[in-house]
Amino acid sequence: MMEQLTFSSFDKTLKENFTNLPFEQCLFFGVWNAEYLYHKYANHLLELEDEEGYEILTDALAYLWDAVDKTANIEEEEVDNQILRLHDISLDQLDQDEAKGIGVVKLMECLESGLVYIEEKNYEFIAACAYFPLDVADVIMTNELGLDTNDPNKHIHHPLMQVEFEAELKMMEYLQIYRDVSSKEKNLFR
Repeated sequence: MMEQLTFSSFDKTLKENFTNLPFEQCLFFGVWNAEYLYHKYANHLLELEDEEGYEILTDALAYLWDAVDKTANIEEEEVDNQILRLHDISLDQLDQDEAKGIGVVKLMECLESGLVYIEEKNYEFIAACAYFPLDVADVIMTNELGLDTNDPNKHIHHPLMQVEFEAELKMMEYLQIYRDVSSKEKNLFR
């Protein structure tokens, strides 16, 4: 763990890690974050009786894992199709002031960032994936726990944030050491 964790130091760590990692490791990190959000929040669409939305999320996540495992036939048309399908999920039913609602929204954003990364190969889309779970934790802290989160470098030390930062930093270290990653490691550190 970094000695003085701030959002600026975390941004620097993301940049240092992802500018030097191969495509496969970067994609893995993004999909790993999507996997976490999926298991925590995707079922909310089923609670809202949006089975089609849940299926879209499931298909996009499976497609991305297939891309990580190099079993998907990655074509721009299919990537674009996956992105378009994500846009078919209605956000109107999601309360973004609650963890479940914002969790689904951040999952969608994480999946889309992973898909766009496949096309653009710009690490910033993967760095964005690091923040989506943190965004959900922020909503929990602000709206469910009633904490004042106006000073981001103060609330960064809350246990909800610390657990997420620790998992992500461990995964970044892991990816620096192990170059051959696959969907078998999708639950590592979480």
